[in-house]
Amino acid sequence: MKRLLLTTSLAATLLLSSAAAFARDGHDDKGKHDRDRHGYYDGHKHKDKHDNGHHYGQVKKAYRRGDYVPVVYWEPRYYVNDYRSYRLAPPPRGYRWVRPQDDRYLLVEIATGVISQALGY
Repeated sequence: MKRLLLTTSLAATLLLSSAAAFARDGHDDKGKHDRDRHGYYDGHKHKDKHDNGHHYGQVKKAYRRGDYVPVVYWEPRYYVNDYRSYRLAPPPRGYRWVRPQDDRYLLVEIATGVISQALGY
């Protein structure tokens, strides 16, 4: 009877410990930063509060002259049509001002998407 009880408890302990070994605690295996289900960095402590425009989970790209602007910024909602109110020079023919982030502007060649100027980076 003791042997059966010991065997049963040992088997239950082994099964429970193996299940715990496969359970994930939210950290990746290599010890890097946590990421949410969309792949964004999720290491900020105050996730339940509003981020006040800091966009904590999103990676902000530093664009440079000669880089290509992502296709999403070719949409009209990112265009800066009133460039004078932002104190920007008029764009040359074939170029357009794009505003991907607050207080940052890109002068982009319309045909190719190549960045000619990157202000605020």
